[in-house]
Amino acid sequence: MPNPPDLNKLAEHYAAIITEIGGDLNSEGMRDTPMRAAKAIVEMTEGARMGTEKLTTMFEAECHQAVCHDMVIVEGIDEVGLCEHHLLPILMSVTIAYVPDKKILGLSKLSRIAGHFARRWQNQERTAHLIAEFIEKIVQPLGTAVLIDGKHMCAMARGVRDSSSVMKVNVMHGSFQRDESLRAELFMRLRK
Repeated sequence: MPNPPDLNKLAEHYAAIITEIGGDLNSEGMRDTPMRAAKAIVEMTEGARMGTEKLTTMFEAECHQAVCHDMVIVEGIDEVGLCEHHLLPILMSVTIAYVPDKKILGLSKLSRIAGHFARRWQNQERTAHLIAEFIEKIVQPLGTAVLIDGKHMCAMARGVRDSSSVMKVNVMHGSFQRDESLRAELFMRLRK
C-alpha cells in the first residue's frame, strides 16, 4: 500500500494554482481553500490507494432448488470519480446485478466495491469493467452486469458545456451476455 499523500504539499500546490489564476488566498472565503482542496482530492481518489481485502463478506448460498440462481440487483449506488483527462468529477449512478452460483455477497459490499473502483482517476468505461471483473473473481457468479449512468463535469462545465447529456455504460458477463431473456428481464426490472 502506498504512503498516504502529503496534505501540506498538496495544499501548497493548490495555493500556487489558485494564485496563478487570480484567486485571493487572503480573502475570508479562500483562506483555507488549499487545504480543503487537498483533503477533497485525497478523499476522491482513495480507491486507488486502498486494498480490496475489506471490500467483501462472502456467504455460502443456501440453495433450495434453483433459489440461489435468482438475480440479485442493487441500483442507485451514487459515486463520484475523477475524470483522468480533466481532473473534474464524474457523477455516477451504478447498478450491479449478478446471478449467484455458490456464493453471495453481503448487500453493503456491492456499494463498497462500486466506491472502491469509482474513487480514483478514471473513465466511466474502465470503472464498469473493473467492478464487473472484481465481482467475477470474488463471487464466481453465473453472470454479472454493471450499468453506470454518468454526468461528466468536463462536458458540463467546460468545452461543449452540455448539462443535459448522460453517458451510459453497460458491461455484461456470463449469463447476462449469453442469455437474451435474462438481459431483457434485468432491463425490465430496472424500468419499474
